[in-house]
Amino acid sequence: MEIEYSREHWELLKNKRDRAIEILRNLRELGIEGYVYGSVARGDVKKGSDIDIIVFNPDLLKLELVPHHHKFIVQATPFSTPKAYISLDEEEKEIISFPLNKLKRKEIEFYHFGGLVSFDDLLKNKRVAGVNKILELIIPSEKGHIQLPLVGNEDYAVKLLKISHDTILEREKLLEKREERGHTGVFLKYELDENESFEYAIRNLSKNNKFFRRMMNA
Repeated sequence: MEIEYSREHWELLKNKRDRAIEILRNLRELGIEGYVYGSVARGDVKKGSDIDIIVFNPDLLKLELVPHHHKFIVQATPFSTPKAYISLDEEEKEIISFPLNKLKRKEIEFYHFGGLVSFDDLLKNKRVAGVNKILELIIPSEKGHIQLPLVGNEDYAVKLLKISHDTILEREKLLEKREERGHTGVFLKYELDENESFEYAIRNLSKNNKFFRRMMNA
């Protein structure tokens, strides 16, 4: 099914992408390369859609220089790579995240599953295919996007998104579980104090949490 975007939708998408360009440009000025993932990359935005930025190769000292509202560290499960988050606003609608250790293949593919674009892609007004939170495969079109249910179209999604079949199935299972049970909690979430550095927080968590320490040393 093809969804045709209204003038208001195109305007909303442009505003969110312009803001994403501004954030990525500010990061580049610090020598940091970031990418946008999710609905802003695909195009199927809503008024409340977040602007999510991922930095794959972080420099902690440079990232400490990013003006922000608050910072936190999350480890989704005891066996997942811990990630740090810099929220640019109080509501966490604009977030820069980065891994604290090397990401596993499936963790990298997660970003391509949802759709991932670079700074240059945004300047070229490029949109990419990806899967939304209700397991719809979103494929950009000239008028808006085409949407298909992911369930039953897994093989097509593998070719389109260029990720592995097992990642597709894992994300399907996780999102279906969230749909059934509501939003699931995370194993660890640590809010940094106003003047606390990521380096200090990592040292503190490594000392006090064996699962965090294990994944930092993996």
